[in-house]
Amino acid sequence: MGTSISSWENVTAYFSFADSPMMLALFALGCAAIVTGLIVSIKKHEDDAFDDLK
Repeated sequence: MGTSISSWENVTAYFSFADSPMMLALFALGCAAIVTGLIVSIKKHEDDAFDDLK
């Protein structure tokens, strides 16, 4: 497994918003919202499934 990147020149093309704290914060909040939504959705599904067994 190799990589086509042979130098660190123009690395900003690969990490276009890594130097922007606002964009990193928005990205982190978006990820947290997705994870929270998944957990809530899974809990609702599991609660419904267990209620069906009663």
